Amino acid sequence: MKWIALLAVLTVAACENPQLGIGATFSGSGVSVSPTVSGDVGDVKVSVSG
Repeated sequence: MKWIALLAVLTVAACENPQLGIGATFSGSGVSVSPTVSGDVGDVKVSVSG
């Protein structure tokens, strides 16, 4: 899990137009959250979700 957080921080630092999404899903059993960090590195769109 620490490696994913480190990768996300480094990705955001190298990105143009960084964005953060929470990816919330609501169901009868509760709420599920899957955060996503994305941005552009050069001409490539990079996204990391956890």
